[in-house]
Amino acid sequence: MTVTGLGPALLRGLREAWQIARGIAGERAYEIYLEHHRREHPGEEPLSERVFWRRHTDRGDTDPGARCC
Repeated sequence: MTVTGLGPALLRGLREAWQIARGIAGERAYEIYLEHHRREHPGEEPLSERVFWRRHTDRGDTDPGARCC
């Protein structure tokens, strides 16, 4: 059976599950930042993805919060 033979509803569910998994893993952080930036700071240039992730990583190193390790 191919992926296209699964049906639209199942494919939609798989896509949604993938997005949820990405959110839990933190992979959507830049997308969420861009959405927030467009809404709250229109006309201002957002950080590049590279700069965003560098700051995100640095923040996690200096302020681990609830991280276990």
